[in-house]
Amino acid sequence: MSELDSSLRQLASLPVPAGLDLIDDMIIAGFAAQRREASFGKRATVLAGAFALMLGLATGGLVTGPPAHAQAFAPFVSDNPLAPSNLLDVHP
Repeated sequence: MSELDSSLRQLASLPVPAGLDLIDDMIIAGFAAQRREASFGKRATVLAGAFALMLGLATGGLVTGPPAHAQAFAPFVSDNPLAPSNLLDVHP
């Protein structure tokens, strides 16, 4: 018989520590707490999304006046207002 076999038999003959009975309950309680936290995160995300949607609809309905129209932008024309030569030019 090897030394490992005798060590394992001695370990098997020892009584089970009392703290091991509590480990299962603590692990299951940890799983339950994690599940509650995850469900709270999902509810908070849905609530934040609904709030953002309602806020957007409310503020969008309050806007009065004509809508703004975008101007056509051609990046390769010579009179581009955002060209480096125009941006670096000193205007009095």
